Amino acid sequence: MGNNIYKILGTIFMITSGLIYTTERIIEKLSGAIHAAGFASHGASVPRTFNYDGFFDNFFIWFFFLLGILILSYGFTKTTSKLKTEQLKK
Repeated sequence: MGNNIYKILGTIFMITSGLIYTTERIIEKLSGAIHAAGFASHGASVPRTFNYDGFFDNFFIWFFFLLGILILSYGFTKTTSKLKTEQLKK
């Protein structure tokens, strides 16, 4: 596989990690807003605090991010090593 494939895959994994993290926060905010509006509690006004998960609470977030960093760094090191061998051949 080419070097660009590793760079693209690493970037995709890191973006996916960020999207999952952002989606979790949006869903938590929406569920809190629905509850505060009284739709889920049938009009009862119960104070609700937001319970945001941390970055390392979801396995897939940090796993995709770590995998993305590893694949991306492998793609860059493979590019630099290829450049060095081409310069040595000249």
